[in-house]
Amino acid sequence: MNTFLKRISLIILSFVILAAMISAGCLYALRQSSFYKPSYLVNEVVTDDFDYIIIGASTGLTTLNTKVIDSVLGVNGVNLSIDDTAIASQYLMLQHFLAEGKTTKYCVLAPNPMGYDIVKDDLSDNDYRFMPYVNRDYVSRYYQSFSGMEANLSYTSKWFPMLGVGYYNAELFYPSIVSLISPEKHNRFDAQGNYTYPKVERQDQKVEKRTDTHLKFKNNYLEKIQELCRKNNIELICYVSPMLQRNILVDNPDYIVINHSHLIQTNALFYDELHVNSEGRETTSKQFAQDLKQLASNSQ
Repeated sequence: MNTFLKRISLIILSFVILAAMISAGCLYALRQSSFYKPSYLVNEVVTDDFDYIIIGASTGLTTLNTKVIDSVLGVNGVNLSIDDTAIASQYLMLQHFLAEGKTTKYCVLAPNPMGYDIVKDDLSDNDYRFMPYVNRDYVSRYYQSFSGMEANLSYTSKWFPMLGVGYYNAELFYPSIVSLISPEKHNRFDAQGNYTYPKVERQDQKVEKRTDTHLKFKNNYLEKIQELCRKNNIELICYVSPMLQRNILVDNPDYIVINHSHLIQTNALFYDELHVNSEGRETTSKQFAQDLKQLASNSQ
């Protein structure tokens, strides 16, 4: 009986050690790659000084094209937006950007517009993409600040990486294999961090009716982003992306806002209610460039 128990214990211990080694290897491989935005920022974005950065959700990722903005203004920007994230995640991305010793004149915050009024953020679906950097204090503190199983597993991955990698196996294990083979590969974004939704064939109709929606900009993490920008001499710009059925009205004078919620007047330039397509992105990016130029001239 004792021999049997010893063998079982040895098998279990061997399994745990092997799982820990594989999990640590997965996070290491992702850390050395450019597959997800956090590691892309570390490994591929070699420029240290930017004129502007974009942090946001899928709206920021697909609405503002830094290539167009840069070509219009002759500036240098990068899109660090991650789909399926909230303003809390964008605060973490700004911390990550600054931790890498990088600087920017402007920080463009481009979340889902309705996120500006979410009082309590939860851990976002794609926050696991920061897990390769869980040993950094600001990342572990971020995970620790949330409750729930996903947050707890992400936080404890600081000591037991197999917990987080095991839970997010499809999102971390398989991409780590891809990263080993092609470390330069990106997860749905180009060399400047941009992505676009394709044009969807639909009848070209003018958007004639939008519901007015008032936003008070009361998200707690929005205040944290603004404070972090102030400490680092960065001007925060809150961006409201085009919306098919809503006209956003901002009821807070404490923030600089570029409001494009009503910019596009035809549904042919939308991919869905919240996102523009590739043609719509061209329109919004060109207009954003002009708005940013106007802001810069007004501040001089």
